[in-house]
Amino acid sequence: MMFIIAKKSIMRRRLSAAIGVLIATAVCCKISTAMALSMKSLSPDASRRSASTMQRYRSSSIEQVGIDIQQQDQQHTHIQDQDCNCDYHRRGIILTTLTSAIISLSGAPTLAAATENDSFEAPMNGLTRQIRTTVVKGAQVIDKLDSKWERFSDDFGLGDKRNQPKRNVIDAGGNERSKKVVQSQSNNGGIVLDEVFAENLLKQCDETFLSCLKAQNIATISPESLLQQMNDTTNLLRKSFFKASSIPANAQEEFNFNCYVHFRVYNEILVREKVFFPSFKNDFEASVGKLILKSTLKEQPSLLQDLASETTLNERLTNALVASDTVATLLQNKGLIDTWERSIPPDDDIEDWTTTSRSTTTDNFYVSSDLEYSLALNGDVTLNSQLLLQELGYRLYPSFGRWLVHEAVLQCFGSENKVKVNMDDYYMDTSYNSNPDLFEVKQVLLNIVLERD
Repeated sequence: MMFIIAKKSIMRRRLSAAIGVLIATAVCCKISTAMALSMKSLSPDASRRSASTMQRYRSSSIEQVGIDIQQQDQQHTHIQDQDCNCDYHRRGIILTTLTSAIISLSGAPTLAAATENDSFEAPMNGLTRQIRTTVVKGAQVIDKLDSKWERFSDDFGLGDKRNQPKRNVIDAGGNERSKKVVQSQSNNGGIVLDEVFAENLLKQCDETFLSCLKAQNIATISPESLLQQMNDTTNLLRKSFFKASSIPANAQEEFNFNCYVHFRVYNEILVREKVFFPSFKNDFEASVGKLILKSTLKEQPSLLQDLASETTLNERLTNALVASDTVATLLQNKGLIDTWERSIPPDDDIEDWTTTSRSTTTDNFYVSSDLEYSLALNGDVTLNSQLLLQELGYRLYPSFGRWLVHEAVLQCFGSENKVKVNMDDYYMDTSYNSNPDLFEVKQVLLNIVLERD
């Protein structure tokens, strides 16, 4: 009877061991599937290493189960002494097998997910990506909070810096001497546009444009066809250019619109005729500047009288600065700008630029240094047309102030001094605000650089 009970106990233990083998085999298959999915994103070498590791893991698992079965047979040779413990060992085997299966099944998807986009050699890339993402998002949150605080401070005038008087816009340095400026008197809206002078400006632009086209061997555009294109453009754009209002446009707004129409037609013709633009632009701006200045001097002969009669370079430089102020005052008196202000170059820069010394030979040599100053034109009536044309991609736009100042300064030095005048224009908002949506151009800043050849 005891022998039959012992045989049944051995059969139950071997049956439990067989179930353990089946469970271990299933666990190996699950791990194999997860690792196979993860190996799709690995390199060939990494895939071979992973496959080898998986095979060793499968073999070691089966061998471990076989060893467990042999140890169980050896441990239960004396059936009568250990029959009371058979249930305890069976539960232990099942519990161990199920625990390992649960750990393997829960870890396999994690491994597959971690290696889906990462290489086998760099398992921490996911953590690195998470850290970087957190840092970037944190910086974005801080920027948004800072922007909101700046706008809140602007709205309520918080901070001492915002309540200080406006410093000259053309000053960008820390040198106290560079803060000195020459500026005009405010007209307080008392100066209106000289419509005759403004109309002559556009007529001179038309004449210069046609003459420059002939210089480019383009004779297909006649004054009549140019006028017809301008009339068509005016009829097409007038309603969209002016805001819907019962108040009619004033003289300055009409002149701004006419400048937009003229120069838009100019640019369209240049594009259609495939004109080489850089040389045409230089010729047009130089010619129109000379023509406008010449016609202005006919009406006001004393405007730039004796500015080029001086002999020394220092005196000519002084006259050039005066000429900049004179042209700016002319634009203000004609109603093209509201006010203006010019920076005063430091004395050291002027001395370096004008210094000459005698060498051992009969030739003179000089210490060359570019001299730079700025002229700010506030409230230019053609500002909107300039911006609209440049937003459309056109680079020929009405910049009467820049053309006149360039020609006047150049005439002060004459051709014998070999002075080159470079001038760039910038668009500035004279009121500070941290909100970029509230940016409004109110000033044309001319940066003037004098170079000695």
